[in-house]
Amino acid sequence: MSRKMSPQRRAAFLEALAETGNQTIAAERAKVSRSWVCLHRSTDPAFDAEVRSAVAAARVALRGADGRAPPSGWGHLDGEELVVKGTGGSGGGKRIQIARARLKQWTPRIEDRFLATLAATCNVKAACAQVGMSKGSAYAHRKRWPAFAERWDEAIEDGYARVDGGLTASAIESLESRERGEPPIERIVAPMSVDDAIRLVRLHERRAREAASRRAGRERGCGPRWPGIGIGRA
Repeated sequence: MSRKMSPQRRAAFLEALAETGNQTIAAERAKVSRSWVCLHRSTDPAFDAEVRSAVAAARVALRGADGRAPPSGWGHLDGEELVVKGTGGSGGGKRIQIARARLKQWTPRIEDRFLATLAATCNVKAACAQVGMSKGSAYAHRKRWPAFAERWDEAIEDGYARVDGGLTASAIESLESRERGEPPIERIVAPMSVDDAIRLVRLHERRAREAASRRAGRERGCGPRWPGIGIGRA
């Protein structure tokens, strides 16, 4: 590629860089070579200053990004999914930029599919299988990204509400069918049977009671659950 570059392409590169913070991706979007960028940064102090300013602007803009999702227009490049890197969790101190997603990396698209399955099944293992990720990586991603953890909790609550509502509707339909002298109807709460749904709701209620009990205990400043065990022994 020629060392000469039109003002239009130079401007396109700087604009893309200010949005992504990534010289390689900005160069690809502007249809210029990265070697051209490096050459002109080393020989043109004014251009180098413009590049630094664009990277700083991208850092400020992307620091407020919603989780991993890139800004509008930067979801994909040449068919590859892009993510925001360097924000949140332990990555907060790294360079913030838009980059290509790695293989087996959590991306906004994978998050959405995982949460949709989680809301439908209330089953983390099934949701992980749906997106080809491990449970360990799911919980690690949840711990690292608070926004994802909030969406996870919302998906679980939505799922339990749907299952609970389906059970109520099933019970009403069965009662009405008996009153009409018809065989009782067992409506399936997709994608699970009524029996599975009942067990799931009971498990959720038990866990909710246990969590409430633990919170109440912490608020009261309670000691060991079984006082006297291991205490005051000679």
